[in-house]
Amino acid sequence: MNNPRVLLESIRCEDGSFPLLQLHQHRVNEAFRILWPEAPVPDLYEHIQRFSIPQKGLFKCRILYGASLLEPEYKPYTINPPRKLQLARADDLDYSLKWADRRQLNFLFSEKGACDDVLIIRRGLITDTTYCNIAFLRNGIWFTPAEPLLQGVRRKQLIDNNIILPAAITPDQIFKFTHFKTFNAMIGWDDSPPLPISEIRFTNLESLNL
Repeated sequence: MNNPRVLLESIRCEDGSFPLLQLHQHRVNEAFRILWPEAPVPDLYEHIQRFSIPQKGLFKCRILYGASLLEPEYKPYTINPPRKLQLARADDLDYSLKWADRRQLNFLFSEKGACDDVLIIRRGLITDTTYCNIAFLRNGIWFTPAEPLLQGVRRKQLIDNNIILPAAITPDQIFKFTHFKTFNAMIGWDDSPPLPISEIRFTNLESLNL
């Protein structure tokens, strides 16, 4: 789906329930405010209830939308957080809205080498991986980049519950932390193990201007 005006919500469906649905609704509200201010904002809950919902197991509920919502698609989901990250740079990347067109992110993902994903540097600051927000541990406190590529729904939940704290993090500060975790709408905080900071690769430092 490469239409630049098409957005996407990937919603966790667990045994027929949608635990973060209100936060997804908030993001849809914001997208409509920016892109379609004259259009009525759809209600995600009412829309989802019009279609069959799997009642057992973990599924990704994928909804594409422009000025209206398309039919939800459900796919079984296996939780598999990335364990090794390669730094990559993308100063001009804009993913402040959850676009369905992921071509730029997919290009960055192709630079992961032997790792599972890339950790993106934008304008001198650590942001996200191509699929997850991230947090770093120092002295018992988890910090998440203050300027992520995407304001993830799980990230907002964790900040609202004081589990993670936003902070500006530069690449040269990474080794001041001991561990990292990745998470998103599908990968919960407790689903993601804390991994040693040494699993972040700093190859090709000259190309990153670090």
